[in-house]
Amino acid sequence: MSEFTSVDSVQALQELVRHSESILVVGNRTKPALSSLAAPTQLITTRSLTGIIEYEPSEFTFTALAGTTLAEINTALAAKNQYLPFDPLLAGTDASAGTDASAGDAATIAGTLAAGLSGPGRHRYGGVRDFVLGAQFVDGDGNLIQSGGKVVKNAAGFDIPKLLVGSCGRLGAITALTFKVFPRPCEFHTYQLQAADHDEASLMIATLARGRWELDAIDYRSESRAIWVRIGGAKPVCDAIATDIRRCLKTHTVEPMTDEQTAQSWTPLMQLRFGGPNRRSVVKIPMVLQQMQRLATWCDDRRDKACLHASVAGSIGWLAVADDMLQDVDSFLVDSAMTGLVLRSDPGSTGRWMLGTRRSAPIDQKIKDAMDPPGRFPNLGGE
Repeated sequence: MSEFTSVDSVQALQELVRHSESILVVGNRTKPALSSLAAPTQLITTRSLTGIIEYEPSEFTFTALAGTTLAEINTALAAKNQYLPFDPLLAGTDASAGTDASAGDAATIAGTLAAGLSGPGRHRYGGVRDFVLGAQFVDGDGNLIQSGGKVVKNAAGFDIPKLLVGSCGRLGAITALTFKVFPRPCEFHTYQLQAADHDEASLMIATLARGRWELDAIDYRSESRAIWVRIGGAKPVCDAIATDIRRCLKTHTVEPMTDEQTAQSWTPLMQLRFGGPNRRSVVKIPMVLQQMQRLATWCDDRRDKACLHASVAGSIGWLAVADDMLQDVDSFLVDSAMTGLVLRSDPGSTGRWMLGTRRSAPIDQKIKDAMDPPGRFPNLGGE
């Protein structure tokens, strides 16, 4: 495993890129599987490039250096009753649950964008790609590139910042990002619906997703067959919506969660620790409801070693598995024509950060060649 080198200026990062044979920039390494590369790849951390350098609450935008943690950003936004509605994971704090934690273990804003990670709020408001407005990054030649803007209404040039979403550091080294934000609802409330099995859960999720209620989040924990619905707003309003949902679904209860139940439900998910100590490896899997049912059933047969949490109305699966199960997960995904992104795993497990069926297009490599002509950043192959 390569050792870390820390940089404390953009100029230093440019020099390292220009003179390195192979280089990958990381933040706090909260998703270590994405940067488990052997020499000669040099790992550079931008954790010292930290701080919100511009924040305009009246314009609902901010610009932060790459190594700024989500905890720092959430704290600054909360002081102005604003937030990032896509619920970035690994923030070190869970705003929806009202809990606090240290910023030391929090993901950085650049790492969140590079990994393309969005939380449950993506269901209503869109993902991280829908909120990034501008990006400053170092290309493969060591040039500092500024793309996008610092205002919401900006239509000039190519939308390169969105190319960096999910690039996992393979297209450039991010140094600063600009995001738009939203006003924060006065309260969040979570309600639980109980399904008899995965088939019924899929039908209920589909009904909730196409309903008239504008729910903030629709999530499903396959182990308990429980559907969580999160609503933003005053308690009487949220209760009225829950009553309407109960009336629409007829035979199902819609039980409000207490504050303690809410924290116990959402916090482990937001930190990707919901699998417990025996299921530490985490894989993100895009899917549809039919695939969710199939994957949930696969987990039922391996209950001690696999657990599925489906988010965004069943379109994103967070699979927590034992470290020795990743090869089995890969085989399942290949057989199901699905793809998985490994975020956490035992370093010696597979050595890959992409599992299952690899989908690529010729334009992927053309984009890579244009942004990284010397090939200094690792390839897009997932190994």
